[in-house]
Amino acid sequence: MLFALLNIYVQSKYGIKNTMLHHPLEQYVSPSRFWITHLLPALAFALLMLLAYPHTYLDTHIADLFFDGQLHQFTLKKDPFLASWMHTGLKWLIEAVALSCLGLLLSSYRFSSLKAHRRSLLWVFVGMVLSTAAVSILKHYSQHGCPWDITLYGGSLPLFDLFETPAITAEAGHCFPAGHPSAGFALMAFYFAFRYTKPRFSVLMLWIGLFMGLLMGAVQMMRGAHFLSHVLWSGWVVWMVLLALYWLWPAVKLPRSAKQSAALALLMLRE
Repeated sequence: MLFALLNIYVQSKYGIKNTMLHHPLEQYVSPSRFWITHLLPALAFALLMLLAYPHTYLDTHIADLFFDGQLHQFTLKKDPFLASWMHTGLKWLIEAVALSCLGLLLSSYRFSSLKAHRRSLLWVFVGMVLSTAAVSILKHYSQHGCPWDITLYGGSLPLFDLFETPAITAEAGHCFPAGHPSAGFALMAFYFAFRYTKPRFSVLMLWIGLFMGLLMGAVQMMRGAHFLSHVLWSGWVVWMVLLALYWLWPAVKLPRSAKQSAALALLMLRE
């Protein structure tokens, strides 16, 4: 996602090592670097979405590609592959991942080999639940409609900007931000949970989370269920919720002594 690329830009601008790829011991001493490289790009992304994105008209340009003007419908809306496999199937897959983390967490009380990852597994499960729940709550109270529900594409709901106030008589669309892609983006919870103990795995899961979120979002855009902005904002909300959770409840207990820090650094080198 764009704020992931902004992360790289911020790191190069301020001469900061890429904390998404490397996890030096100095991170424990200087946590401000973490916030510069993880929060600042996200805020910059939000500003771009608020100030620049609306002028690109990408939402309607992309939706137009999948809307048949003669039939007055999104022809892929009920496509069996997209609706069953890519929508329902991927949703079940992500739910299975979350439940697997819960299952491994419970198993850690029986199998000692999993005990070291107990806190991380719990963090992933809680992070996935909270981040997707946040998107669902925002979506429930949203006035914005889905593409297939707005008048421009044969529906009955108006199309308006993010902070534009709709008419009092306008029916709520309950479609912003995108709920389905949030499940894919929620896989980014693995990044925060394992970034110190298994850095390579955490980075891999970060990119898998971004890929799955965008893939699931693309499926919904093709079906006429969401605009691109719905998908991008969904990813942003998930990221911010995970970041807030990481601030309130770190995924790992940080070492309190130089000896513990050195031991953890050796563990990461082995990884």
